[in-house]
Amino acid sequence: MPKIVSRLLFVAVLGALVNLAGCAPKVAEKQPQRFFWPPPPAEPHIEFVDYFLVEKDLDRGETDNWLLDAILGKDAPEELFNTPTDVASDGRRVMVTDSGRHEVLVLDRAAKKLRFLSTAAGEAFVFSAPYGVAIDTQGNAYVTDTLARKVLVFGPDETLVTTIGEDKLLRPTGLAVDTARNRLYVADTAEHRVVVFDLNGQHLFDWGGRGPGEGKFNFPTDVDVDVDGTLYVLDTLNARVQVLDSTGNFLRAFGERGSAIGSFQIPKGIAVSPSGLVVVTDSLAKRFVIFNAQGDYLLTIGGRQRFTGTVSPGGFYLPTGVDIDQDNAIWIVDSMNRIVNQYQHLTENYLKLHPIVPEDVYTPAIDSK
Repeated sequence: MPKIVSRLLFVAVLGALVNLAGCAPKVAEKQPQRFFWPPPPAEPHIEFVDYFLVEKDLDRGETDNWLLDAILGKDAPEELFNTPTDVASDGRRVMVTDSGRHEVLVLDRAAKKLRFLSTAAGEAFVFSAPYGVAIDTQGNAYVTDTLARKVLVFGPDETLVTTIGEDKLLRPTGLAVDTARNRLYVADTAEHRVVVFDLNGQHLFDWGGRGPGEGKFNFPTDVDVDVDGTLYVLDTLNARVQVLDSTGNFLRAFGERGSAIGSFQIPKGIAVSPSGLVVVTDSLAKRFVIFNAQGDYLLTIGGRQRFTGTVSPGGFYLPTGVDIDQDNAIWIVDSMNRIVNQYQHLTENYLKLHPIVPEDVYTPAIDSK
């Protein structure tokens, strides 16, 4: 058979198959598996909800022509992240710092689009070493750049507005915004302190200094603030959380170094939820630990899992940044697996909208014991 005829026949068959796939009746989607902690039969409190690894994860509702891809072959989609570090969400947008890309990615869940924090000219802003990110109630984003030694502020339109702390910070890492009290808290890791600014960039005061005592820190890496203005400082190499009031007075501390349940090995990120949970990522232990606001241990989720093409709920390789949005969704960066995971605190309102059906419940393959 002449080559030209062979090619025409192949194209015709291929076209028929593609059309067939497009006209085929839709098969009812299988009910997604749901993973909870603690695992059954205990009462669940946390659910694994979603993950973001490639750009298509922002819009899984759009169907590709799977048959054509299967026949002709298709390159695997490019991963979103290189070295993701921290995460912040305002419910609509998820912002992720990526030191490997020198950018901050904006995952717009409403528009199902990927963007970047940008310059006034609309180009992706190139950071030296972006680390921490936070979003205030007005939609402004704050990003620490550890090498540039400053905080960069981006407006609600995601373009650069101003910088803060260029002559006050040595190695800024985690940060938190308290819009109600006009405060910006920055963990200055190398100086073993928390540096406090107002939201206009005016330096107010420093808290801390190196040491093991109350109100002293040993390489703090992250901070967060609750609805009452109470500050939670992740005192990383002291392996504890210190809680301070809005004037810097020590209130309490919890956590200790070790491998036992409720202890830390190398904690990296902290977040406080509207419902009163305190979540700490423990990078070396490859898990996150949950406490109440008083420091009482509640739950551990995690276990070592190297990503090999299949997402494993509850599995981590190097969890770092964490944030909890106004809907009590828990966002966690798994830096070495280059993925962002979404969990959910099962509040009463959430369960009304997402009731648990027993046959949809699966026991996590990775259990924290």
